[in-house]
Amino acid sequence: MRNYMMTLGIAVLMFAPVSVCAQDEPPIEEEAESQLVDKSDQTGTNPINFTFDLRLYNEYQWLNVDGDGKQNTTTLELRVPFADGKWQFRVRARGNYVNADLPDAGRSPGMFARRDRARSGGFLRRARGFLGSDRGIDDCGFGDVDFRLLTVPYFNVEKKMAIATGLEVFLDTASEDSLGSGSYSLGPQVFAVFFKPFGLNLDLFAPAYQHKFDVDGNDVNQGLIDLFILKTSADKTLWLLLDPQIVLDYENDREFSLIDVEFGTMLDKYLGTKGHSFYVRPSVGIGNDRPYDASIEVGYKIVW
Repeated sequence: MRNYMMTLGIAVLMFAPVSVCAQDEPPIEEEAESQLVDKSDQTGTNPINFTFDLRLYNEYQWLNVDGDGKQNTTTLELRVPFADGKWQFRVRARGNYVNADLPDAGRSPGMFARRDRARSGGFLRRARGFLGSDRGIDDCGFGDVDFRLLTVPYFNVEKKMAIATGLEVFLDTASEDSLGSGSYSLGPQVFAVFFKPFGLNLDLFAPAYQHKFDVDGNDVNQGLIDLFILKTSADKTLWLLLDPQIVLDYENDREFSLIDVEFGTMLDKYLGTKGHSFYVRPSVGIGNDRPYDASIEVGYKIVW
């Protein structure tokens, strides 16, 4: 009997620690992924770090028209993870103001959305149709709304890379023709995320492609190649983001480039908050068909 109790006690001592460890420690794969995707990061800069995210930003553009042209767009954006964080839902609503002199109403610099969204330039694409003898625009009101579903079907820890896929839906909700794209469209997209790429001191490199096409007969057929490069400080309080984009308008045989640079900082140590940040994002357009010459965007984010 004493030998039996001793054997049972040894068995308990051997297997109990293993059971505790298996219960308390996360799966090896999840732990390895967490080393690449820091869930505590509240900069809102990692495209596959699905967090609750509320953003308010304003962009002022100097439009590429023959006369004077400017556009101001204020955007409210919400991002919500769901399905145990495996999916993300994003919705954006805009208010627009456009003021432009158009001596040559037929000029059309293109209208594909930079950073995956319908933007300025839609009114220029259709200027010949609704301007008539009036060669100017001065409109203010509600702009387009879009929403997106995004997931990460592939994550390879050893190769330090992931693939994300999504579908963006663009709604023609603008209160005036000049304030939106004028089309209901779909934009499936796919992008890869390479962590610590090329042995460089970078956080990630995320090349992407999105194809946008209309579902209402408005002849939209466009592609966007987006190159996204991110560098953050060691304590995740500062970041620098470089985002070159190439826009291909297959329907109208036009193309142009946009180059964005974003500088951001966390504000928590100044405000006593958690997850609050501010950024500035200047941009330039390149090519004859560019929708704008330059722009400046400022934004405020709350991530939790």
